Amino acid sequence: MNENQMTYPTGAQDEEEIDLVALMVTLLHKLKPILLTAVVCAVIAGGFAGIKGLKGGNVTAEDQQAYNEALAEYNQKKKDYEFAEQQYELDVKSNEDAQADVQEALEQAQDYAENSLLGKLDAYSVWTAEASVYVDTGYKIQPGSVYQDADHTDAVLSAYVSQLTNGSAMEQTAQVVGLRAQYLTGAVSVQTSQNPSGQYNGVMTLKAYAADQKTADAILDAMLNHMNSLHDSIAEAVTSHSVRVIGRSTSQGISSDLRSRQQESNSNIQDLQSQLVDLQSARQSLDDNLENVKNEWESASEPTLTASSKSSIVKYLLIGFLLGGVLACGVIVVKFLMAGMVYSASELHRSTGLPVLGALASNRTKKAGKLDAKLNKMEGRPDGSSDAEMLCLMAQTIRSRAPEAKNILVTGDLPADQLDALAAALQATEALHGQSVTAAESILKAAATVPHVVAADAIVLAADCTITRTNTVREQNEKIVRLGKSILGCVVYE
Repeated sequence: MNENQMTYPTGAQDEEEIDLVALMVTLLHKLKPILLTAVVCAVIAGGFAGIKGLKGGNVTAEDQQAYNEALAEYNQKKKDYEFAEQQYELDVKSNEDAQADVQEALEQAQDYAENSLLGKLDAYSVWTAEASVYVDTGYKIQPGSVYQDADHTDAVLSAYVSQLTNGSAMEQTAQVVGLRAQYLTGAVSVQTSQNPSGQYNGVMTLKAYAADQKTADAILDAMLNHMNSLHDSIAEAVTSHSVRVIGRSTSQGISSDLRSRQQESNSNIQDLQSQLVDLQSARQSLDDNLENVKNEWESASEPTLTASSKSSIVKYLLIGFLLGGVLACGVIVVKFLMAGMVYSASELHRSTGLPVLGALASNRTKKAGKLDAKLNKMEGRPDGSSDAEMLCLMAQTIRSRAPEAKNILVTGDLPADQLDALAAALQATEALHGQSVTAAESILKAAATVPHVVAADAIVLAADCTITRTNTVREQNEKIVRLGKSILGCVVYE
């Protein structure tokens, strides 16, 4: 057997065993839709009985009332559909505009990340050219005087900071290293400092980052030369002053400031990508909702006034109710069998062979109504009250199964915020307090997850019974195994 091949319980990939108990509970969870479908079918059957009665009797007051009610319902459906169409057009226009804005911002951010000096630097081995400049406005406090002259030091400093970081100055500085101004942003900075009383002390710090000492010094020299050229215009606009360099250095090493800027740039790209995916998903939801409303409207028919027999209507109503209930149950059963969703933690273990660390309450379980809550309790599903204790137990299990693991990865096809929350909750436990617990999207849809998997000492797979399919779990496990790793255990939101 190839080492990358996966083994599952016999027949798990070819034929799933039908859990009749799970199927029955699912039908009970769908009791309201079943009853609603049965009622709709009963109404349809009663209407058919009314049409038949028209051929053999006169229209009664009850027939007239039923017709009026049906006609009012039909007209309301028509209005609802017309309103839905109008709202759809407005929502689509807003969504498309938002997508265009996010796409443009994403392209700009990606262009900056690929071509900027900041994106090409190694924050752990970067040359930093730094100069401390003192601006002296000659301001002095008049001892014993009630009225003091205004101190323009902060205004002069602000003028220098503004001029040195604007488009013209940046363009001139960027030309020194053959870049466009927009690609130099982030690799240079101009900062002012304050004394303990909160007043500016007249010191500016100019920094330039580069991959080599020569380039860093060249950028800093360009900034200092431009600062000197600004002296006369700022002196005329604000106040007379003197400028002198009080210290300068060039060194190579780690720059936490540069690393923070690079992380901020990468985070911005990821946020924009997530926003674009959400907008695209929202657009698809708009299309689906309109399609559902359209199908509902097209399935409606204008009622006609007919005469009917009470006994015939009752009979057809009963038949329609029974047939509707059977039809709804059939649809739910087919959907249950074809969906292939993870039903529970024990079912996941049985069908995939993967160990289960524990089960937590999903949002659906927490928000369950009275009937659903009772059914969940009957099945032994968690209601959220003991999630904190379960997290501690899972963390202790992870620690005991992988005592040497320092880098623990939580992944799965759950939303990113849910994965992050689970990773943070495990990290906060006493058992894993000294370990690094991080989260990454499903390896099936995020290439960025691959290096996380390779670097991880232990991998925890998260699944949610509301969105996770059994085949998806298997596919994730196969890819992780092909990378030479194995899943320590699964956390299931039931």
